[in-house]
Amino acid sequence: MQHALLLVNPNSRNGQAAELDEAIALLKTSGFEVAVHITQSRADMLAKIAGYPQQDGIVIIAGGDGTISSALASVKKHQRTLAILPLGTANDFARSLGIPQDILAATETIVAGKRQRINLATVNGNYFVNVAHIGLGVDVTHELTPETKKYFGVFAYLGAFFSAIKRNRSFKINLKADDWNCSVRVIHLAVGNGRFYGGGNIVDNTSTLLDGQLSLFCIKPQRWWQLLLLGPSLRNGDLRTAERVICKTARKISINTTKPIELNADGEYKTKTPAEFAVMPEAIEVIAGTIPQPTTNKV
Repeated sequence: MQHALLLVNPNSRNGQAAELDEAIALLKTSGFEVAVHITQSRADMLAKIAGYPQQDGIVIIAGGDGTISSALASVKKHQRTLAILPLGTANDFARSLGIPQDILAATETIVAGKRQRINLATVNGNYFVNVAHIGLGVDVTHELTPETKKYFGVFAYLGAFFSAIKRNRSFKINLKADDWNCSVRVIHLAVGNGRFYGGGNIVDNTSTLLDGQLSLFCIKPQRWWQLLLLGPSLRNGDLRTAERVICKTARKISINTTKPIELNADGEYKTKTPAEFAVMPEAIEVIAGTIPQPTTNKV
């Protein structure tokens, strides 16, 4: 019998309790012995992962990207196999793993048991799986509230984006990506480890969780209507030919700014600049679906 520790974030979107009960029942009828724990805090979740006695069991996190990101250090340290039930708003990590947004379909992916080792990224020693931002992306995060995410789902990100672009503040960065470097003024910078962010936007249409690379793009100052025209390319990860956008792939990235700037990753505050990024290929084992593949070749 396969054993699983199911950690449930009670603050994820409401209205899915019935689906979660069905998921647990499906796991049990499929041969899993399931220990369910409703987490009280981040520290509580990390303690449960650290103290999980079943060395060959899997850790299932029922929550959103922020909850998963908070668990990464413990999952990596104790070399747990990670599975997820997407209960968040964006669920971008699930998308990057090819896991369905539907809870029961995601449970069937866990039952199928396809294991895959994936990249993790670090920024100033903090783990993340999706994307780290400074600038416009952080402004979008500040515009989001639990209430808007609850009632509007992924559409809350669109409203937050429109509110954030009105400010459109620029700042100068010193940037190094492996052996390439430059100084440039930008309004937004993103470093991606996975493929998706912000409710299904693609970081770069060459990126996956398996490529051992970080994907960087930064947007130079431009008018709000130009940002709106850039929207489809931001959504599809097709920015390499866009004007006033810099795109790079690298294993290590360094960012420095005149003054410290807040940096968010996976929807949560992580650190401030200066920032040192690195990728860790095949860092953890996950239960995955069909992981999306690049739609174009890297350049």
